[in-house]
Amino acid sequence: MMLVPHACVNAAAGRLIKRPLTAFAIGVAGHAILDMTPHKDISAHKAEGLAVLLMLGLIGSSCGWSSPSFWCAMGGVLPDVEQVLPWTDPKRGRHRWFPTHNPRFHSFAANRWRAPLLLQSAVSLAALGAAVARCKKTSF
Repeated sequence: MMLVPHACVNAAAGRLIKRPLTAFAIGVAGHAILDMTPHKDISAHKAEGLAVLLMLGLIGSSCGWSSPSFWCAMGGVLPDVEQVLPWTDPKRGRHRWFPTHNPRFHSFAANRWRAPLLLQSAVSLAALGAAVARCKKTSF
């Protein structure tokens, strides 16, 4: 899945959690759940990286850098870092470690319907709105 949905959906989920560390762990689990959801992927690492940094900046500045929403979003994004590292590149014969980055567990294994990019974008925007609406800003 694109990084933006991982950030936005997990940020919205983070509003339901009280502790940042718990939120981070739930964000990592949320990453796996979203990976297993049938979806269309794109390969625009630089554009995705910039967009997710903007989303994380918006979430952090709106809700607070130590807020559960921010840390749940971080947990949701962090597993995809291995997607751009040369030492985890399957094209170079390397192995990716996050379980749902294995083709057996990723939605790529599904040949049926996949959530199109437009639907992913709409869900992301709605989740981002839910995440930052009425945030109680926390600070370090």
